[in-house]
Amino acid sequence: MDGTKTMIIGLTGQTGAGKSTLSGMFAERGVAVINADAVARDTMEHSKSCLMDLVLAFSTEVIHPDATLNREKLAEICFSDRKKLRRLNEVTYPYIIEAIAHKIEQARARGERMLLLDAPTLYESGLDKRCDCVVAVIADEQTRARRIIARDHMTQEAAMRRINAQNNDAFYTGRADYVIENNGDEDALRFAFMDLMEKLERRARGGEPVLQPPADPEQGAGDFEELTGGDE
Repeated sequence: MDGTKTMIIGLTGQTGAGKSTLSGMFAERGVAVINADAVARDTMEHSKSCLMDLVLAFSTEVIHPDATLNREKLAEICFSDRKKLRRLNEVTYPYIIEAIAHKIEQARARGERMLLLDAPTLYESGLDKRCDCVVAVIADEQTRARRIIARDHMTQEAAMRRINAQNNDAFYTGRADYVIENNGDEDALRFAFMDLMEKLERRARGGEPVLQPPADPEQGAGDFEELTGGDE
């Protein structure tokens, strides 16, 4: 940790893996949560500079006639194309990171003992460097597709395009300190969460060393803690 009493826990994972449900379990335990997606939505909708940069990157299609963000069009353009998604991140990350950094300082000022940073692009944005440890949630493609279809009311084909535009399991398991494989139901996920919280509590008390991921993430999972769980 960096001299403060707030332990920052990064939470990341693939779409449909159950990250939001796990984040909710942290909140139920009284852990302060920063939801990077919520910060991103607020930033993209209210920062005029960010909106202008999005128009320059993707054309006026991404805004409504009243100059507000057209989220549906932006998602249509970016979420099924890895290159365009990368460009979206390049444009928005500086604004989002600044807003998140401010929220982290507010949590420290409040004296929060633990702070969860829920960020699907934790590594891509560099926000993992602000965390004391990282939890990754993964699930198999079939399970993720089923959840995405039910959640977002989209076709199988659209769900698979979204999945294929994202990183694979090794991207997360090669970097994270703790990994939850979430292919079952919510009860199984809650059981895995309870086990995870015990480990995090020990870590917060200084009873568990920081785990080091392998130097080359492509080599595999390395020395991380793996838990299994489930979530619909």
